[in-house]
Amino acid sequence: MKLWVNGQEIEINPAKNLLETLRAAGFEIPSLCYLPEVSESPLPCGLCLVEIEGKGLVRSCVTEPEEGLRIRTDTEEIKKIRKQKLESLVANHFGDCKAPCHGPCPGGLNIQGYIAFIARGEYASALSLIKEKLPLPALVGRVCPRFCEPRCRRALVDVPVAINNLKRFVADWGLKTRAFKPEIPPSTGKKVAIVGAGPAGLSAAYFLRLKGHEVTIFEAREEPGGMPRWTYPGFKISKDILRQEIDQILELGVELKTGKRWGYDFAIKDLFKEGYEAVFLAIGSYKCRSTNFPGEEHTVTGLSFLYQLNSGDTPNLGKKALVLGGGYTAIDVARSILRLGVEVTVVYPRSRIEMPAHQREIIEAEKEGVNFLLMAQPLKLTKKGEKYEVLIARTKLTSPQKDKARKVVPVEGTEKLYEFDFVVRAWGEEPDISFKKYGEIEEQLAVNPKGIIKVAKDFSTNVPGVWAGGDFVTGPKTVIQAVASGRKAAESIHRYLQGRQKEKKAPLTVRYDFNRGRRLEEMDLEFYEDFPMIPRERPPEISLEERKSSFKEVYSSLTEEQAREEANRCLKCGCLGFHKCTFRDLLIAEGVPAKGRQRSKYKLETDHFFIDVDSNKCVGCYRCVRICNYGGIELTIFAQGTPEEEIHFSFTEDCVSCGSCVDICPTGALSRKDSTVPYTRAEVKEVRTICPYCGTGCNLLAQVKNNSILEVNAAKGPPNYGELCVKGRFGYQFYRHPERLKKPLMRLSRDEPFKEVSWEEALDFVAEKLKEIKEKYGPDAIGVLCSARTTNEDTYVAQKFARAVIGTHNVDNPARV
Repeated sequence: MKLWVNGQEIEINPAKNLLETLRAAGFEIPSLCYLPEVSESPLPCGLCLVEIEGKGLVRSCVTEPEEGLRIRTDTEEIKKIRKQKLESLVANHFGDCKAPCHGPCPGGLNIQGYIAFIARGEYASALSLIKEKLPLPALVGRVCPRFCEPRCRRALVDVPVAINNLKRFVADWGLKTRAFKPEIPPSTGKKVAIVGAGPAGLSAAYFLRLKGHEVTIFEAREEPGGMPRWTYPGFKISKDILRQEIDQILELGVELKTGKRWGYDFAIKDLFKEGYEAVFLAIGSYKCRSTNFPGEEHTVTGLSFLYQLNSGDTPNLGKKALVLGGGYTAIDVARSILRLGVEVTVVYPRSRIEMPAHQREIIEAEKEGVNFLLMAQPLKLTKKGEKYEVLIARTKLTSPQKDKARKVVPVEGTEKLYEFDFVVRAWGEEPDISFKKYGEIEEQLAVNPKGIIKVAKDFSTNVPGVWAGGDFVTGPKTVIQAVASGRKAAESIHRYLQGRQKEKKAPLTVRYDFNRGRRLEEMDLEFYEDFPMIPRERPPEISLEERKSSFKEVYSSLTEEQAREEANRCLKCGCLGFHKCTFRDLLIAEGVPAKGRQRSKYKLETDHFFIDVDSNKCVGCYRCVRICNYGGIELTIFAQGTPEEEIHFSFTEDCVSCGSCVDICPTGALSRKDSTVPYTRAEVKEVRTICPYCGTGCNLLAQVKNNSILEVNAAKGPPNYGELCVKGRFGYQFYRHPERLKKPLMRLSRDEPFKEVSWEEALDFVAEKLKEIKEKYGPDAIGVLCSARTTNEDTYVAQKFARAVIGTHNVDNPARV
């Protein structure tokens, strides 16, 4: 049959309707309600409109193809109608595409996902999911300022979930068990040089190795780790923990060259000459800022003090010390000095709330005994022998000015002279901009007006083959931000080495996001009324007295029991139908913004054993009703697409819990209770297997990620033809049972405990014992019983073994249809 489509003549094999015919020919025809071989929806979506010459607009799903039809699929009128229809559905949509904790996380972690794995006790899967974006979770789990937790909607019930503590728990579990061992692909033959072994450099090295590239890190100091190794005190992170985590990256095949300083031992030109095709600069931000107040030259910088301390060389501090500044470095210095038995005072010219350090750290310092003198600044410092006299005045802020921060000015008549034995200045850090002198290529690197290297969004510089990231380009930020920049730079470098072009910006499919409210104050509190209050788990901590004299980590990891309890506090805000949401795909394709309803109309229905119902996400396609062969669903919709829309959904007593309605739902209105990890189809591996229950042998499609089954779907074709019973669909959870045997265990007598052995030992032992029994008592003294959960293939082999090898018919399987 010949048709004219969008002005082009095509020859096609006609299907039962125009929709299927055009789709088979490669034309994109959207639809929400259409299902092949199923009755028409009582409320057709109307998205499959096409224009036929002489007939006008028709629904392609109910129009038969005819010879010579002239069809338009993309007229402005069609697009307008589609968009209006989708906008009316969007106006009544209430939900989140992604969890609110995901958005503010610089690392882009699937927080809801790894918390769900922890709740299920699948720590290896949780760690694997974290390490898809974050190779240093033990470090970040100790020092992250927790951008995610203020957005946690659990605060509308009681207090936010301890997201960071959960990350630390699973990271520490991974260090103890060494359970995470990523596969490294064959070498690409491409060499990348990384300058700096701090968080950004280590992160880039990790992700580049996972792509198969050869990576060498050039580090100026004698050990890797950057700021966390040389300036973070032990009470924040143990150096042993940090080294273990770094070693796991190096063990992937990353070469580390220490004592190699950029600009002194090599220049970028030298690296290119040695065969490196890409260079990533990540030397951090080590230059201490100066305020140039009189006598400042007599002070010690915060970083130099911390470096000295971490090198094991503690300076003589006397009895009273002064720390100037209010950032992370200043607080770390003050808390370190306190632990050395010295009285310490922090002076900062603004208010407590304006201090750059996180309030959590300021509270900890105050609790330990650090003194704070706020709204005060030094005017002059004089060195008198072994003492320092510091003239300090109270301060005030100037009136607000447009687009300018309020300035600090001293208050006349408030000057007071103080005496200290040791003074540290920690006004913050900035990148060293002297790199332009290091060589010809360095001189070509573009810089901003402050002299800091300029990079694009993918961290590439203006010089081909050179990238820069971390604090070196941003100034002092957090570890998670540095790690994220290393990952993004690695992705860009990988594209470059493959000869692919830059990505101008993240695709819309990544950025598109419905939400119930960006801020907590925007939320509909009624939606959270039914969640019970559960106390937040607190990690163990050392006593206040021990803190004052010890550099031990203040907080330990959560216990396993605490971690499971805390993970179960998660409200699972992100949509668990994200992977199957064709509604979202249509909205993106048609350019409809994600501006849904901000108030909940319906409570989450959780009465069904296996399925949760959120009618706030229903688009009225009636797919669920039409796919059900048993009359298991009743659905009524009034005034669809209007503000007065009402949806009444219920399962009937005829529901057999086959789950077909969940699979066919184009949104997250129907979701599985056992599906707790949000994912996309591209992230999972689809594994075809056979249902382990009865003898029918239904074909299953297991959606697997990080060695964990996220859900099970029915495969098309015989014998089950896309359908499953309740056992096949939802009965796979037994594989998670803590007592499930994963390795052979053996004991020589009943008095001994079982011990783990190799398969060779176990099989030899069984063969020997079976042989002894057969020789002594005859073959009928042996029986072979298969589990109901063995596959048909395993059951066949078992009976073959019984009859052909043992010589007995004593064989059975309790699974019968």
